[in-house]
Amino acid sequence: MKGASTIALRVTLAIVAALVMQCPLSMDAVAQSGMEWKEFTRKLDPYFAEDLIEDLRTTLPQGTQYRVWGWDVGDFSGDGVTDVAFSINVLGTRKRECVVYMFVDVEGFLVNVSKQPLAYVDLPLEVGVVIRDGACYVTQKRKAESWTIKGYQYRDGAHVLLDEFLSDRVGSYGRETYRNYRTLDTWERFVGPKGDTEFRTDYLTIPVYGRGRQVVAGYATDVIVDRVKNVHEGAYWWKGPEDCSFTSRAVYDDDHLYVRIDVVDDKVVTGWCDTCVADRVDIWFDASAPDESTASRSIGKDSKGDITFRGQSDSGLYVVSIRIGDFEDVRPSVRVRTTDDLTPEQEAAVRDVRVVTALRSDGYVVKVRVPFLLMGFSRAPVDATVPVDVGCTIAVSDVDNEFRAEETSVVSTSELQALRPASFGALRMIAGDAWYGQATNIYAESVFQSLRDLGF
Repeated sequence: MKGASTIALRVTLAIVAALVMQCPLSMDAVAQSGMEWKEFTRKLDPYFAEDLIEDLRTTLPQGTQYRVWGWDVGDFSGDGVTDVAFSINVLGTRKRECVVYMFVDVEGFLVNVSKQPLAYVDLPLEVGVVIRDGACYVTQKRKAESWTIKGYQYRDGAHVLLDEFLSDRVGSYGRETYRNYRTLDTWERFVGPKGDTEFRTDYLTIPVYGRGRQVVAGYATDVIVDRVKNVHEGAYWWKGPEDCSFTSRAVYDDDHLYVRIDVVDDKVVTGWCDTCVADRVDIWFDASAPDESTASRSIGKDSKGDITFRGQSDSGLYVVSIRIGDFEDVRPSVRVRTTDDLTPEQEAAVRDVRVVTALRSDGYVVKVRVPFLLMGFSRAPVDATVPVDVGCTIAVSDVDNEFRAEETSVVSTSELQALRPASFGALRMIAGDAWYGQATNIYAESVFQSLRDLGF
């Protein structure tokens, strides 16, 4: 996804513009009544045939009154055919709630692929929709100075959460957080009282599911690191994804983290000796728990309760450095470094680290097993009630000329700075049947009912 807060700003402005343009009433009148169904159908006439508009009406609540507050048309299903999304407020209830509907054209019918009840604070206008750039964005005001914008797409029967932008306040700072559930891009930004960016971090989040769990379509499992923005050292020497890039995924069981890294490298340099310049893979971990009050790895609070940014740390950091070997006689080797004095149990865990490598036609693959005990966890740090992020950056050092060590490129999942935990990426530990993101197959219930009818 295109980066930074400019996307959130552009989407927010588009939503506001769409809401204003779609309503022929004055803003005061809109705030009081919204739009009746007959008026809404006149808005839809240029885009849909009468029978398609009827598909919408029959899906909405029958025998009750409601108003349409926001709507937009466009293509968020990727088939080149116009889709529609709108929000309604049901009258006669005490709920401060709007319901957002999304419809896509499936073989000549407008099919409801999503129905979301969303609370508003003061006005139904605080819940809005806009279709832009192949996605349907839904905005919601959660409270004063706190907003959520979520982007959705429909593909092959699945309604998928594409990305999410959150804004809120932490102390005297405004905080903006962005997650893309397809590319796994993540960023967090803190804005000071004068509107200046006080701190920002960009990284990739790797979702980590339980070992053996089947991940269904619509959820990303592999982080792809192949863009120039991922080259954090030696960008001058980097020639493109075919020069050096990688794909990685991770899973866990109760005691171990398993990481697979598939590296594309047009010239694999293994080194002549143990200390010779060679390609290398480093996995950095920050085992410190996020601040409880902010749920952020990037910030904490000092003794006075003021916000501080984690610029430096002298504890809780670990790095597993892997030399890949020569894939024949020299086996891969592992070196573990840490900021902490290791306990006897952690020393034993170091010896339990395992790594295998294999040469491929376009590079090589690394598989590593890391005990959670090494990082001070008695077992996998998973919580069924809240997401758990463990600081982690995977960095691949690419050497194309073993006699010129300075011409090394480093491709990584964050702009890593040693001893600066706020610069690390993240492993998001996914518990039980939870997911990183959201995907709903609109045909699932029909399939389940057919199976039930057959006696399953």
